[in-house]
Amino acid sequence: MKKKFIFLTTLLLSFSASAEYRAYQYLVKSNDHYAVATKSNAQYIVSTLNPQMFQSYHGGSMVTVDLLRTWICPGYTGSRKAVCDHPYDKEIKL
Repeated sequence: MKKKFIFLTTLLLSFSASAEYRAYQYLVKSNDHYAVATKSNAQYIVSTLNPQMFQSYHGGSMVTVDLLRTWICPGYTGSRKAVCDHPYDKEIKL
């Protein structure tokens, strides 16, 4: 019985935990009718908020949010850590 307990305890403690989060890239444009429609009022933004949460948090119907791409980032998400780069944006080093 004691051997089973030691085996199960060792087995459970041997697994390492891993975390990941999803990153989103948006094209955000203002819907302000008084602003002149130019390319300068559009911004590319990378966030961890999903499309619905991003739009509601950043102005609701006052902004147009277009999802461009999304990817998974490995690791811890706290301590105001920067969002990881898109895998295709990284340089390929031979």
